Amino acid sequence: MLWSGLIRLPALLVALVAGLSLSGCASAPRSSLLTEKDAGRSVEMARGDILEVVLRGNPTTGYLWEMVSGDITILRPIGRPEFKPERAAVGAGGAITLRFEAVSAGRTGLKLAYRRPWEKDVPPIETFEVTVVVK
Repeated sequence: MLWSGLIRLPALLVALVAGLSLSGCASAPRSSLLTEKDAGRSVEMARGDILEVVLRGNPTTGYLWEMVSGDITILRPIGRPEFKPERAAVGAGGAITLRFEAVSAGRTGLKLAYRRPWEKDVPPIETFEVTVVVK
């Protein structure tokens, strides 16, 4: 009787691990990556998915990418923008990554502006816009 229980135990563990790994895949958030080339397009996402927008920039000049419009009840910014310089030189430009989470179903425009935050009456030197549809 002890041997029959021991034989069933590995089969039970395999079934349990397979079930957990399959259920984890179904609910794992996906990540979508957009760059300057994607400006003007529409992106479909599921709730819980992460949108990463990677745009060229140089924070040492005072210019930053900021969200200037979008429905944060549908697409919520997460974390702070991250800067990765293209080379080690002081003042080098590089890539700025902004992340957003799809939090509820709906449709929203996402507009980002590249500007100096303290210059309120000065138009941004660049903008980036996409439409996000969360299912």
